[in-house]
Amino acid sequence: MQSQLLSIASWWLCLELIGWAAWPLTAAFFTGTASRGAALARHLGLLLTGYLLWLLVSLGVLQNTRIAIALTIGIVATLSLVLSRRGRLAALWRTQRRELLAAEVLFAVAFLAYLAFRAYDPAINHTEKPMDFGFLNAILRSERFPPNDMWLSGYAISYYYFGYLLMALLTRLSGVPSGIAYNLALGTVFALTVTGAYGLVRDLTAGLVRRRESAAWVGLVGAVFVAVVGNLEGFLELLHANGIGGEALWRTVGIEALARAPMSPGWLPGTDWWWWRATRLIQDVNPFGKMPEVIAEFPSFSFILGDLHPHVMALPFGLLALTIAWNLLRVAPGLPEGERAATWRGRKLAWPALPRLAALIPPVIGALGFLNSWDLPTYAAIAIGAYAIGRAWRYGRPTVAWASESLGFGLFVLIGGLACYLPFYVGFRSQASGLESLFYAKTPVLHYVLIFGLFLSVLVPSMLEQALAALRREPRFRAVWSVALAAVLALPPALTFAAGGPAGMFLSAIGIAVGGPWLAIALAVLIALAGALLWARLGPSIRANDAGASFALLLALAGLLLTFATEFVYIGDSFGTRMNTVFKFYYQAWVLLGVAAAYGVGRLLERLRRERRRLDMVWAGCIALLTLAALYYPLAAGASKAGLFAGRPTLDGTAWVDSRSGEGAAIVWLARQVKGSAVILEAPGDEYNAAHNRVSAWTGLPTVLGWAGHEAQWRGTYDEISRRLPDIAAIYQGVDPAEIDRLLEKYGVEYVYVGPYEHQKYGIGPQNLAAFDRIMQRVYDRDGVIIYRRYERQPSL
Repeated sequence: MQSQLLSIASWWLCLELIGWAAWPLTAAFFTGTASRGAALARHLGLLLTGYLLWLLVSLGVLQNTRIAIALTIGIVATLSLVLSRRGRLAALWRTQRRELLAAEVLFAVAFLAYLAFRAYDPAINHTEKPMDFGFLNAILRSERFPPNDMWLSGYAISYYYFGYLLMALLTRLSGVPSGIAYNLALGTVFALTVTGAYGLVRDLTAGLVRRRESAAWVGLVGAVFVAVVGNLEGFLELLHANGIGGEALWRTVGIEALARAPMSPGWLPGTDWWWWRATRLIQDVNPFGKMPEVIAEFPSFSFILGDLHPHVMALPFGLLALTIAWNLLRVAPGLPEGERAATWRGRKLAWPALPRLAALIPPVIGALGFLNSWDLPTYAAIAIGAYAIGRAWRYGRPTVAWASESLGFGLFVLIGGLACYLPFYVGFRSQASGLESLFYAKTPVLHYVLIFGLFLSVLVPSMLEQALAALRREPRFRAVWSVALAAVLALPPALTFAAGGPAGMFLSAIGIAVGGPWLAIALAVLIALAGALLWARLGPSIRANDAGASFALLLALAGLLLTFATEFVYIGDSFGTRMNTVFKFYYQAWVLLGVAAAYGVGRLLERLRRERRRLDMVWAGCIALLTLAALYYPLAAGASKAGLFAGRPTLDGTAWVDSRSGEGAAIVWLARQVKGSAVILEAPGDEYNAAHNRVSAWTGLPTVLGWAGHEAQWRGTYDEISRRLPDIAAIYQGVDPAEIDRLLEKYGVEYVYVGPYEHQKYGIGPQNLAAFDRIMQRVYDRDGVIIYRRYERQPSL
């Protein structure tokens, strides 16, 4: 355990180095926020360091080494020092000292608390953890980028792998073994998410509350809403397990798996995976009576599950992008009018006025496309929208010049963001096939409320209250809302027509009539309300003194729109359903609605401080009760996943395999003895089976073929896979040394692994091993595992 404590300390010091190297740069960038980005220095430093490393290695300027990482940190630190001379650093420290220390303490508490949980559930042995671990090790093995695909030799990773690269960067720099680094990476992502949400919400409410301490407390509410609470289905699990509620109630709830679950009196519904049901409560039924799985995950579930997936690793940087958007909203009104670019019908068209260090915006927001491609359009749109609102305040109202500036800024962000990561997109292949029309599935209102009910309990009353105030203040607000509602109601036919033509639009209309339009109608009303309130805030009467409310409305609008869209269309993929679209869009919506709701809580608490109205107190009490109900999920699910904290704690995710004998010892031998990215051959395994393709995943050495189904998903085709499967079988089952050698040469195989699974799958016998012995050398033979190395070929004269 002492060595693991040293690993934690080493990892921590590397994060501190990266964060403090970027601190002055962060403060210079976030001039529009109250804390000047005090909680975001690690986020920005890690992202910029990773970006520079990836770019310079991809261009062949550097190799993927510890020296290269140190050099990129030095570049970030130099840029920081150039922007903040020595005298300014001292003044900056005095100004930001309290915010910086608060962020340090919060990060430490979140990081260590999560590691304490992971120590009782560290194993990389289920779900897609082997895939995540394989990507991490493959990047550590690769001297050049793009890194080698550990499960398809000869090919680079065709996946958004920037998050894995950032974690590999910390692993290499700290010198921590990758089995421990996997869990430290999860702790880092959790702590960065907590501090990112805290910093953003704290800055949003800084101008709302009278004392800085109050803003900090509201910031903690933001951290809890985004990263800690679960949805309300978890509380239903508690009620059902204790026999509360009759059959009619659970039939009305409509979660079949919950209704069938066994009773388990007590505070815990069980020690099995009962907590999984909270993310599968939406049940679509297609015209054939089948029930395609729909995923509705949320951050708390992800951190309990422990899969190091792109959508999880993107969370902190999505919050960084939101903070950039908030900064834009604050600084945009103070920028001068853009320079004239042209005229249109006698009206000025202007270039966008850009804030200080605007060159950082494209690589930071563009990184989301490399971290988790689903996130880029959403967060880029929010940043562009925030800039547009701020510029509308500058001009006093929307004008042609305002529109041209907003459009120009949008092009700057999108084109710049894509250009910054062009080497990634050149080699990236995706299974996405465009928009598909959805006609048979509609989300029940109750299930939607169970997912987002806590946030809606804050946002819906707040929006209704603002709408009533706007009706009294602005006589035209009713007309604006009516136009907004008409525009929202026009979206479904437009989307379904774009996805499926007239037939798609017609079938979607039938689906709404049959499946129930109630959620779509409710969301349309709320979206129109948020849009109308935002539009009303573009006028000269609302300025930056109430910018937090405008930003919260923008986030609520974006979150509601994302969930609204999934009722009518989805992104086509190999699954053929809306499963993945609901998954990714609801995940984004959770963050957006969580931040907006936390701001709403701050607004309500500040009003209660000034005047204790009975209705507000009842409202606050309801929010508190729902928050407690939502907090039950992480407490109970975390205890179940950790086995009630009864095992021996460790952070080594590979400790479940004995490294002194059997396959564990063979993997350790390969990891230590084989340098570079030599191609190995092991039997392709079953999907989600941690015992299959473990050699390639744990060493990072590319194998001819790993999890075939996943490779097909990443590349959008099964062609290469179908060519390799019979060749692998021919090698393991072959008896002709010449033919075996020809096939090994075809894929550049240097090592052949023959373990228990290879024997089982291919029925390897003495004649097969004899053929191997004629063309290869046994370099490892122990405990039922043989590793062959091909003889080096002498160059022909």
